[in-house]
Amino acid sequence: MFITAAAIPNIKGAGVSVPYQIVLTSDSFKELDIARKNLMGYLAKKKGFVDIDSNVDEGKPEIDINILRENANRMGVSASQIAKAVSIAFSSDLEISYFEQNGKQYKITLRVPDSERVSIDDLKKIQLRAKDGRLVYLDGLVKFTRSTSLASIYHYNRQRQVTIYSDLFGLDLGGAVNYTRAKIDKLLPPSVHYKFTGFAEEMGKTVKAFGVALGLSIILMFIILAILYESLIQPVIIMVALPLSIIGVMIALYFTHLHFSLFVMIGFMLLMGMVGKNAVLLVDFANEAVAKGKDANEALLEAGEKRLRPILMTTIAMIFAMLPLALSHSLGSETKAPMAISIIGGLLSSMILTLLIVPVIYKMINPIDRWLRKWYEKRIENDI
Repeated sequence: MFITAAAIPNIKGAGVSVPYQIVLTSDSFKELDIARKNLMGYLAKKKGFVDIDSNVDEGKPEIDINILRENANRMGVSASQIAKAVSIAFSSDLEISYFEQNGKQYKITLRVPDSERVSIDDLKKIQLRAKDGRLVYLDGLVKFTRSTSLASIYHYNRQRQVTIYSDLFGLDLGGAVNYTRAKIDKLLPPSVHYKFTGFAEEMGKTVKAFGVALGLSIILMFIILAILYESLIQPVIIMVALPLSIIGVMIALYFTHLHFSLFVMIGFMLLMGMVGKNAVLLVDFANEAVAKGKDANEALLEAGEKRLRPILMTTIAMIFAMLPLALSHSLGSETKAPMAISIIGGLLSSMILTLLIVPVIYKMINPIDRWLRKWYEKRIENDI
C-alpha cells in the first residue's frame, strides 16, 4: 500500500484539482453517458490512473405528474390550477398575510402539514374545485410516475458536458494524455467531442511556449555568433553541439525514472549556453591555429589537446554544483532534482560528443567557410 500527499494548485478546469481532466461535450445525454462509461473503463485498464471519477451523479428519485387531459377537461380543471395546487401545498408559495415583530416583517404562507406531504398518497388527496363547484381529488386528474433525473446539468462552451478526472500515481501526465488519445476516437460516439482541461491544457500551452522560446534563443545565438566570427558557417559548427546535449538529458531521465517536465525544460534552456561554450573553445582555438598557417587537421588536434583541460574543468565544476540539487530529498526537491539531473546528463554527453563531433563538422564545413570568405573579400575589394 502506498500513501502519497501532494498540494495541487487550483487551475481552471472542471472545478476539481486533479492532474488529469478531460471534458466530453455533446447534445445527447445518452451518448454522453455511453462515452463516459467507455472512457472510464478504458482508463481503468491502465496502471497509474487512480480514483477515476466523473462529475455525473447518480440519478435522484423524482415523481413525474402527467395530466390526464380528457379527465381534466371533463371536470373543467385547467393545467395551471393543478400546478398551482401542488405548488401551494408543498412549496409554501401562497402568501396569505404577514405580521410584524420588533420592527421586522414576516410573511405568512399556506402549506399542508409535514405529516401530510410524505408520499404519493398524500398528493392524491389534494382537492381542486371543478367547474360545477364540486371538490374533486387530484388522483383522477393526473398520473403519477416514479423516475430518476440528473441532480445538475453542466455545460462547457454552451454544450452539455461530462468531465472525467483522475489522480495519477506512477504515471506522468504526458503519458496519460497519450494513452487516452491512442484509442479515444474509437471509444466516443460520433456526436461526442473531447477536450483536455486543467493541468493537461496548461501543459500543452507550456510546451508551445517552450518551443517558441527555444526557437528564439537559437536564432539569437546564431546572430551573435555570426557577428563575432564574421561568418555564416562557423556558428553552424558551434550550434551542432546543442542537440548533442539532448542525448544525455534523455539517458539521465531514463535511468532515474523521471519524466520530461517544465523543470527539465528550464534545465535544457540553461544547457544551451553551457554546451555552446565547449564548442566555442574548440572552434576559436582552431581558427587561431589556422590563421597562423597550420592546416585544419593539425589545428583541430592541437585545439583538442589544449582545450581539453578547460572543458573538463568547467564541466566538472558545473556537475558538482548540480549534485546537491540532484541528490537532495528536502522539501521541494521533487521539482529541483529533475532540472539538476537533466543538466548533469546533458553536460556529460555534450562534453564527450563535442570533442568528437565538432572537429568532424569543422573539418567538413571549414573549406566552405574559407571559400565564402574569399568571395566576400573579392566583392569588397571590387567595391572599393
